[in-house]
Amino acid sequence: MSTVCVLTPIVIGSWPAIASAVTGVAAAMGFSVLAPQNIEKKTVARRRVESEIANSEIIDEMMDRGQRICIQRDDVIVEFGRDERGACTVCVTGEKHTKAELEEIGQEVSGRVVQQFAYHKLMTELKNRHYSIVEESVERDESIQVRVRFDG
Repeated sequence: MSTVCVLTPIVIGSWPAIASAVTGVAAAMGFSVLAPQNIEKKTVARRRVESEIANSEIIDEMMDRGQRICIQRDDVIVEFGRDERGACTVCVTGEKHTKAELEEIGQEVSGRVVQQFAYHKLMTELKNRHYSIVEESVERDESIQVRVRFDG
């Protein structure tokens, strides 16, 4: 017997878990993490696109509103943070890109962050519920397929 499950994640977690997902995606996509003191001076007079991350909801009270993490590749800076409503947002700035290009970069990076967060959450839950991974693959469209077996 087999079942297919498609996950549409709602990101619920603490800032350390989200920061970990952002850092992992940054490394995989050729970005580097910016130190907080380098952020403000790098974002002045640049094109800017900001949006809420789809399917995300941050509810951990340990994460302060206004908290953020920034990553950079070439002239593009992607900033993840929690806005005043508590929603997770992504802001992309760059000098050499159009707003449409910045939007596309923001969607790609935020989609990968949500995917990484959901993947790690799923793996933790499967382990806690006594499932073992039988097979795992990453498809051409970057989707991840996982086959599991119940060992309990």
